[in-house]
Amino acid sequence: MSLSRRSRIIFIFWAAVALIAALEAVLTAAWLVRASASELYASVQDIPAREVGMVLGAPEFSNGRPSPYLPGRIKAAAELYHAGKVRKLVVSGATRPEKFYDEIASMTRMLVELGVPEDDIVGDGKGLRTLDSLLRMRDVFGYDDFITVSQRDHCERALFLADRYGVRTIAFAAGLPPGATPDQLLFSMIREPLARVKAVLDVAVHRSAKYPVQR
Repeated sequence: MSLSRRSRIIFIFWAAVALIAALEAVLTAAWLVRASASELYASVQDIPAREVGMVLGAPEFSNGRPSPYLPGRIKAAAELYHAGKVRKLVVSGATRPEKFYDEIASMTRMLVELGVPEDDIVGDGKGLRTLDSLLRMRDVFGYDDFITVSQRDHCERALFLADRYGVRTIAFAAGLPPGATPDQLLFSMIREPLARVKAVLDVAVHRSAKYPVQR
């Protein structure tokens, strides 16, 4: 059965929307990569030392298990600490006691298990988004030059946002999760391009942090 003229128009319209969205995601990715190239490091030896590092959180799953990306970030942050590249670590994520959801507690526990003293770990439970985490490091905690720790694609997005908002940071790329399931990796592959487009939109409207001053 052939498609009606109306159906063909609808199909062409949505195909065009999908094509534009895909093109926008590719261009955004290229833009973010260029913007972050000189400030992103993958070697503990090469990265310059800073007083503090910020570890970006990752959502826990409904069964309470941490995201498979989080252990890599924690391991990278601990390596920076033990190498003397940072003296303190800020773990930034969401804390929602009413939902028994606490990224900060999980991240702190994992760092302590890797030998980082708890006294040298600061928690920010209002780092709801990457942009919030960056702005709060500067405006709430008073750090004007620090190391951001996450996986490479997340670091590229963080550096792009930091540059546009005047936040001074360099970034350290953590390893990819070796134990991630295919569906978890697929979720990340879909989520990151959308997050990058949103980062560009946040810059365009100069969105502020949800909790800009509360500690």
